[in-house]
Amino acid sequence: MTETWTTGRLVLLGAGVVLVGVGVVVGLTSVPQGQWPSVLLWLAGGVAVHDAVLAPAAVVLGALVLPRVPVGWRPALRAGALGAAVLAIFAVVIVVASGMRRDPSVVPVPLTTSLVVATAVLVLAVLVGAAVGTARDRPRAPEPVDPDLLPREDAD
Repeated sequence: MTETWTTGRLVLLGAGVVLVGVGVVVGLTSVPQGQWPSVLLWLAGGVAVHDAVLAPAAVVLGALVLPRVPVGWRPALRAGALGAAVLAIFAVVIVVASGMRRDPSVVPVPLTTSLVVATAVLVLAVLVGAAVGTARDRPRAPEPVDPDLLPREDAD
């Protein structure tokens, strides 16, 4: 299978490589040496969670759920599932970190409010995406035929 690389994909690839490089430089210059074991453990945990939870959930979603929904909803549901997984990971981190926070005034919004709003935005985005996908797949009425293009009866 040969796939051509469009300009947009190449730009996104370049931007991703640059951002990974920036992340490496910032990580190497700003993380104190005493915290490296916990940072490496966190990164290894991210890989383990991906391989043990997220990848199998994506396979189950693709094999069992998506074939049972309309075609127009599938891209929105895929994106929503990814968003829900990311939101769940952030929620776990935020909940655990809130228990360790020394100053509760650092985050002025209640934790539950933030998570409910983020979930509502995600659900709304999935519904809008599904509506757009469904509208795009809807058959359209044929355009009226130009009478000048029809054959004439006296043209024998």
